[in-house]
Amino acid sequence: MYAEIQVILFQVSIAIFFMFLQQIEGKNCNFYVQVEQKLLNEGFHRNLTINIDFASDNEEERWLYEDCMVGIEQTLPSGVYSSIDDINDSGCVNLIHTVFKTAVNIELPAKKSEPIVIHLLSKVRDYRTDIYIPVHARYHNPAKGGGMVRNEIPVPKVYLLCPDSRLERCDDLYAELTHPNNFCSEHVSKENCTWKEIPIIMVTAPLSWHVPVGDTEHYALVAGGTALVIALGSLYLLNTLRRYHSLAHRNNKKIS
Repeated sequence: MYAEIQVILFQVSIAIFFMFLQQIEGKNCNFYVQVEQKLLNEGFHRNLTINIDFASDNEEERWLYEDCMVGIEQTLPSGVYSSIDDINDSGCVNLIHTVFKTAVNIELPAKKSEPIVIHLLSKVRDYRTDIYIPVHARYHNPAKGGGMVRNEIPVPKVYLLCPDSRLERCDDLYAELTHPNNFCSEHVSKENCTWKEIPIIMVTAPLSWHVPVGDTEHYALVAGGTALVIALGSLYLLNTLRRYHSLAHRNNKKIS
């Protein structure tokens, strides 16, 4: 009887120990993930960079991100686009795979386009992930007075896929900080999706891309100037053809 009591007490002690360990691990799931989002270069063709710091200066939280895959969901507004060919040719070594969740027509103007959702796959290396994708400004219809049109680029969503189901150890704290996601394929339900969206801290200001547009008040001037250039060019071309024909005719007479 005494031996049985000792066994029960030992089992209870082990259970309490693992519950305590699990509670400690749960407290470490602070998700202090800092994200930088920037537009580099100038003009209508630029690079959108996303730099993620997974608590590189917090040793107590580093265990959570080791060997994890990173999923980034980036939405581009209707006035901005990217393409799979551009991304594949960009040479970003940290970008493993790209999936466009939205069909892209690079010929459409901003007015007839829809926002584009892109899924970018990378990996945590030295507690960081740094990627970039080429982005381009679409044609924007002219406006009275011209000026600039602002394209606001949303902040990215960040997902993790980690070994050993370690994110499940975060327990209630994790459940409070995240929610079901759609980073998995369409045939996988949100409940069975092994990717987990995590909260992030943006350390850069909201990103806006100001694109110049034409002035509708200049329409008559531009149309008149275009017509004049076409007329002068046509006259010059006709005169050149006439001179060439006359020269060829004289040369033929000399030969004969």
